[in-house]
Amino acid sequence: MFKAILFDMGGTLENVAHTPECNIPCGTKILAYLAAHNVQLAIGPEEFMRNCEGKNKEYRKWGTDNHRELSPYEIWSRYYLKDFAIGEEKLRVIAENLANIWERNFYIRSIRRETPELLEQLKQRNLPLGVISNTASLTHVIENLHEMGIHQYFTGCIYLSSVSGYRKPGKDIFIEAAADLGAKPEEAVYVGDTVSRDVRGARAAGYLATIRIASELTAGSDAGYNTEGEEADYFVQSLLEIPAIVDSLKNR
Repeated sequence: MFKAILFDMGGTLENVAHTPECNIPCGTKILAYLAAHNVQLAIGPEEFMRNCEGKNKEYRKWGTDNHRELSPYEIWSRYYLKDFAIGEEKLRVIAENLANIWERNFYIRSIRRETPELLEQLKQRNLPLGVISNTASLTHVIENLHEMGIHQYFTGCIYLSSVSGYRKPGKDIFIEAAADLGAKPEEAVYVGDTVSRDVRGARAAGYLATIRIASELTAGSDAGYNTEGEEADYFVQSLLEIPAIVDSLKNR
């Protein structure tokens, strides 16, 4: 029986992209925030972001390979700000705000045009909806759902890797999220934009089906994980193809 459908956030419900033009504004905001908290780094935003990008790739590979997410403090102390002497107590206090600034400025984000209509159609089908998102911030996804005007569709089931400590494709976060919607894994469907995290994670958890839509970050996220020839049960060009898939699964 099909009981619930869960979504990835970045690249799925929202469009996400990163361009080199994001770097200097992002670095400028982070350095200004640190300066406001009496942390002066003798480095310009361009060099700072080159350093951060390298650390970001290193951390994200570690997290994906180990299915783990560190806390904002651990990420910024062990990776992004590892080369700078910042007091532990101060960094513990401001780390989440640094993570939020990063998520808002390193990436360009906007809601997918068809997302509101999709969610309304699924609501009319009385399907419980949830979100499972890999994120290094404790607050950004929640804020984003509110800012996009779609938070009301996911009441009670928003699973963040930053809170649980586990990243996709680890299966545990998929299993627990489905349970919160009153479903066993084999009664749930997952929608995401990557094979390496979303499709593999949902399948490892035993989900009924996987649906994938491509995003600007898909190729980079899947790079190095040997996903050639591997695909979701359903690949869609638009989120508005999902209600028909849902109906077919309910009638199976």
